[in-house]
Amino acid sequence: MKSRFRPLAALVLASLMGTALPAFAQPAPTAADRYPSRPVRIVIGQAPGGAVDTIARLAAERLATRLGQPVVVDNRPGAGGMLAAETIARAAPDGYSIGLLDVGALAVNPVLQPKVSYDVAKDFRYIGTVAKIPLVMVAQPGIAAAARPADLIAYAKAHPAKLTYGSAGVGSPPHLAFETFKARSGVFVTHIPYRGGAPALADVVAGHVDLTFIDTNLASQYQKTGKVKAIAMAMLERSPLMPDVPTFHESGLKGFEFAPWVGVVAPAAMPADAAARLASALESVVTSTEFAARMQALGFSPFATTPADFSALMRTELQSNRALIKERGITLEN
Repeated sequence: MKSRFRPLAALVLASLMGTALPAFAQPAPTAADRYPSRPVRIVIGQAPGGAVDTIARLAAERLATRLGQPVVVDNRPGAGGMLAAETIARAAPDGYSIGLLDVGALAVNPVLQPKVSYDVAKDFRYIGTVAKIPLVMVAQPGIAAAARPADLIAYAKAHPAKLTYGSAGVGSPPHLAFETFKARSGVFVTHIPYRGGAPALADVVAGHVDLTFIDTNLASQYQKTGKVKAIAMAMLERSPLMPDVPTFHESGLKGFEFAPWVGVVAPAAMPADAAARLASALESVVTSTEFAARMQALGFSPFATTPADFSALMRTELQSNRALIKERGITLEN
């Protein structure tokens, strides 16, 4: 009897396994296959309406198309971007909370601030950069020495400490841009820090302060209405948005460039395969001709890097900012 049923049992078992095996043979979905399965938020350290917010929303809209899930901008202004950076450093490492952080939060505050609650070498996975924000030096309308960059430099050398410049605060991009300019040109201009870029610009327009650095988009708008005089771009090439404004590079300060960048970071423990998918989607956005045209129309420059290149950029920026801050004697008190 056993010999009669043994072939039948084997046939049934083979049949069952034949239908079951293909299901078991399929590889389990990876984190990259599943990611993202719900909306992603991008935390930024600036208020709505500014340059970083504009870049974040344009990037988020296009990332959503490529990732197949909504990507929502979460504004967390405060402490020079450190609040947003801390939010990402402490977020669940699942890739659903990522940050679009600027150079200040990642490569200036860790050098300048005595207490930073995150470690840029350990707390973040660097996904990729998105854009540069070219800066333009502008002057209050009544300043006679602002016809050309050379005129301004000559006047500042002849009248040390007479000219003033406003910044968005100690360690802000306008502050570091001006200190770099002073070091390169050999002039002395008195620094007046403000609590944000808006009041600094307002005092330049009112004539209370002589100079400041602002982004190209803003400079274009204010120059058209005669509220400021654009002196020169802190870029190697002229901006399509302000083609008549020279660069410091062409005006004698060879190689002078100061364009703060923004990039996407995630918590350090985000799964590598999910991070790779995010990086691929981000690179696709930033290198697209449509995104580049939109950035340039607003006075920004698309700036794409791989995760490895972004990490290398961070190390370089930390070193250069540390050297600048030490050389210029920059402290929170000045």
